[in-house]
Amino acid sequence: MASGLNVTPLLTVGYMRQTQTKRNPLKKPKKRSHVSAGYGRIGKHCKHLGGRGNAGGMHQHRIFFNKYHPGYFGKVSMRYFHKLRNKFYCPIININKLWSLIPEDVKAKANKDSARR
Repeated sequence: MASGLNVTPLLTVGYMRQTQTKRNPLKKPKKRSHVSAGYGRIGKHCKHLGGRGNAGGMHQHRIFFNKYHPGYFGKVSMRYFHKLRNKFYCPIININKLWSLIPEDVKAKANKDSARR
């Protein structure tokens, strides 16, 4: 090594990764000689046993959906396309709090007018 660089050679020991950084060995090459690779003969290791995502909500996952998400399926009410919520803005307020929304001078004038009657 004339250049003076200290380079360590890559070592491959059995099923170890071929890198300079120390890591845990990969399980895949070690399990290649075993029949089910640690996933079990009976249960097996399948990719998407129950389907992908929310598949099977009306079939194989019906009990789960009914138990934890009742009303998930089906229609409710009439559809309203492009519903602008500000059209229907109508907050509820108690009657006994109405006077708190009115300014003091308007209250005084209303009391004066009611006293005349």
